[in-house]
Amino acid sequence: MLKNIFLFSLLIVCVNTVAAEELSDISVNSSAFSNSINENKYPLHIIQDEEINANKSIGDNLKGLSGVSNADYGAAVGQPAIRGLTGNRTRLLTNSITVNDLSNISGDHINNIDLNNISHIEILRGPSSIFNKGGTSGGIINVISDLISEKKYDNELIKFDYTSVNNGYGHNFLFKKNLSNMNVFFSINNHHMDNYSIPHKVLFEEGTEKTMISNSDYKNQNTNFGLSFIREWGYFGISFENTDGIYGIPYHAEEEGEHEEEEEEHRLFTKNESETYTLKGRLNSVPFFNSMDYSYRNSNSFLKEHEEDGSASLNSNSNSFAFNFNLDDESYEKRLLLQYNHTKSPMTGAYLPSSEAYERSIAYFLRTKNSPYEIDFVGRYDSNSRDSTIQRYGDTSLSFGTSLSNNLGKSFFYNLNYAHVSRSPTIAELFANGVHGATSRYERGNLAMQREVSRNIELDMQYNLNDIDISLNLYRNNINNFIYLKDESTTTSGKTDANWRQKNAVMQGYELSISRTYLTTDGSFLVSLSRDDISGIFDDDTYIPRISPAKNTLSLKYETKQNDAYYADLIYTESQDDKSSIETGTSSYVDLDLGYTKKFIYSPSQDLIINIYGSNLLNQAIRNHASLIKDHVPLQGKSVGVDVSLRYKF
Repeated sequence: MLKNIFLFSLLIVCVNTVAAEELSDISVNSSAFSNSINENKYPLHIIQDEEINANKSIGDNLKGLSGVSNADYGAAVGQPAIRGLTGNRTRLLTNSITVNDLSNISGDHINNIDLNNISHIEILRGPSSIFNKGGTSGGIINVISDLISEKKYDNELIKFDYTSVNNGYGHNFLFKKNLSNMNVFFSINNHHMDNYSIPHKVLFEEGTEKTMISNSDYKNQNTNFGLSFIREWGYFGISFENTDGIYGIPYHAEEEGEHEEEEEEHRLFTKNESETYTLKGRLNSVPFFNSMDYSYRNSNSFLKEHEEDGSASLNSNSNSFAFNFNLDDESYEKRLLLQYNHTKSPMTGAYLPSSEAYERSIAYFLRTKNSPYEIDFVGRYDSNSRDSTIQRYGDTSLSFGTSLSNNLGKSFFYNLNYAHVSRSPTIAELFANGVHGATSRYERGNLAMQREVSRNIELDMQYNLNDIDISLNLYRNNINNFIYLKDESTTTSGKTDANWRQKNAVMQGYELSISRTYLTTDGSFLVSLSRDDISGIFDDDTYIPRISPAKNTLSLKYETKQNDAYYADLIYTESQDDKSSIETGTSSYVDLDLGYTKKFIYSPSQDLIINIYGSNLLNQAIRNHASLIKDHVPLQGKSVGVDVSLRYKF
């Protein structure tokens, strides 16, 4: 019934006069090829900082977008997936540099990304994503901040934020200023979230109803410091990022079944620490090249998991280098990229052995200029190795992609895209052999794995009809040797056996969105409707596990000239019955979020922003089909919060 209502609403929005008007500027800004936002790269989405809730994981923040889902492990951990492609098929970057943390080894580990004080998030597919990182058949998610900036700050400020949501709280401090022709960025923030509650009659344990998810709490502190020097010859920046936190392991708590007074003794949690040092810059004059962007990042991540059968520690040290050469001429934009990454991961008591990984890459990008149409091409060569104490895997791969973009008249734009992406197996897919506590499985890798090859064809179309913007994306992705985790009917050490396997697969779907802005005497009113649907089938006509169901979204936003903003997001997620034999289905649900923001301007340099919001206000039972632990860890029930931001502008 709700599905029919949604489709009828789409029809109502579309019915208008047939005269076509000039298409609004659909070019968008992205920093995929440098740290500037002056180049149009046609991302799938760009999310501005005011749309981000820093109390949530990045996966939880992006789950409402068309084609994006969240593979969560409770509130603290949420891995975003693009068009059903999880793991390192969808890669995270900060300021166009790869995030090397322990989430690359296993999806139940937290991302070392601070969502406070960012500028925006861009989600890229096609040639742009292939150029930046190998194996990205899903795409890349690039989090942009001014921690290192190539330009002098034009928004210098001191900011203090305080947030309170249910039984949790957080605060954030930011200092951002240009001193003696040097950009200085310093921020520190803390979040402390308690166990979250779930709706009535959603989860039972041994016949007893659960009203709260034990060990779903987390607390975290991020400290960031950056310096940027802007000169005529280019710019140079250095930064330091530190993360220190603890988050519970909710699935184990359900297995323990202990009484409340005993929970402290059986506390199940993960302690995480990380340090990241980044050096980044540009030289505007380089022999044989127009300019050269360069970066170096050293990341150290540490996790210690305290579980019911002991503890395990995971450590990762990575060093990555990148050199991006600009070869533009009058007819073409051209880039040459050289990358090197080395990651060393000693493990103790973990389901993975100690390991070492090397990645060496060269990529070339070409785009036409000064023509009525635009053609992109990228070619990428990767040489990868994965070494454990007793085993070794190595391969080389070639990826390439191309796209054709053009405007037909003043109202219609299209982008036809083809990508051939090769992905090497991960350490877990190759070498796993032991109990993985967070998923309660005994995982086994497969050294005979072959590299995964994805061939995706995609057509994106945008049309403007009487101020109504319509976007439709169609895609089909044929994947040879698709790697997935299959639950078996046997157990080892009391845990379900799960083996990493391969099959050929096809994933296809669409994303449709319609939006219009209505101007009133007091402000503007934005109405947006969207739907996305994806199917994933192996070549033996069985379903790929954990493919998100169809999702329908109605978004409303009203902004007044008195600095008020009202917003509402209504998401209807359909049931998922197209499931594999190793998983259960999920029921449909309606997720309603509401919010109100008020900005008080006291002077040209001082303002106060208050944001009141509510999530899952209908208190619906929500299980995330993309999650391995959805049957044991439903998502949070009704939640209400308030954010207060005080800013002083220099």
